[in-house]
Amino acid sequence: MQCTVQPDSDSIAVVSFEKHVFGGPQAVEFSTKLGELAGKNVRWVIADLGQVELMNSSGLGMLVGGLTAMRRVQGAVKLANVPEKVLDLLRITRLNTVFESYPSVEEAVRSCQ
Repeated sequence: MQCTVQPDSDSIAVVSFEKHVFGGPQAVEFSTKLGELAGKNVRWVIADLGQVELMNSSGLGMLVGGLTAMRRVQGAVKLANVPEKVLDLLRITRLNTVFESYPSVEEAVRSCQ
């Protein structure tokens, strides 16, 4: 997992996930990172899922937990580059109605401004 704060806005960060999003240690890392970002006044986190090949229910739970944490500081987690397999999982769980999803990181960033 990589995280970069957008150079044009200190309140937006992009977190890029790699091949497998299964929760566990990755969920702890994500939660810790969100806490650090919120402490730096980052309010919007863009979860770039473009490289994700597999995600399970724990991975979904990790994203929901992140969204809840960011909402506590009047922010949000938005999804970008969601692969079709992950989009199907979001639809099945109806989480597609909870998360804002964008075809690119750039469009997700624009939605925060």
